[in-house]
Amino acid sequence: MLAAGPLFAEEGGNGTGEFPNFTGMAFGGADAHRTVGGSAGIWLSRYTMALLEASVIPMGSATLLPRGPVKIRGSDLFNFNFVLQARVGVERWEPCGVLGTGVLMNSYRTEIPGASAAVAYQDNRHSKFGLEGEAGVRYYVAERWGVRVEYRYTSSAIDFNRILGGVSDQLQMAPSRFGTAPDVIGGNNLC
Repeated sequence: MLAAGPLFAEEGGNGTGEFPNFTGMAFGGADAHRTVGGSAGIWLSRYTMALLEASVIPMGSATLLPRGPVKIRGSDLFNFNFVLQARVGVERWEPCGVLGTGVLMNSYRTEIPGASAAVAYQDNRHSKFGLEGEAGVRYYVAERWGVRVEYRYTSSAIDFNRILGGVSDQLQMAPSRFGTAPDVIGGNNLC
């Protein structure tokens, strides 16, 4: 994806790749839980970027499915997304919005009813489709890296919200001297 960026870049896009990391809190239908994740993207133009994201929310005894009488433990929600981000830069500040789609994979363990004295658990996993929207702002501390704060809403089997903060780093991509792959110019890789 990063190698193809210069082919699609418009004026101002310059084939710049970006690697944001984030952490925060998820709340709503999934109760309140911490979250952590990261993404990799390429600026398609001066105002738009395409990103692939992955994050995890340790949910304890909650799942994407309705709660029932079965005891659940060790629930983790993995979120894999493809998103498009639009931005408008004002000096060092950059307000942005995101629309995306993804797959939510929930892995957890359920208690097996009628098990012997030692409690037995069974591993389970299910996946759901989700849609996401986000609004946020980024502040560039230096030319190629900055900090960001954002609010994200996810609609799926259960709807939930996330408030996230993170660091993003940009890498400038340029055509290779051999014309086949990009070379990295500058950038501080904080990932």
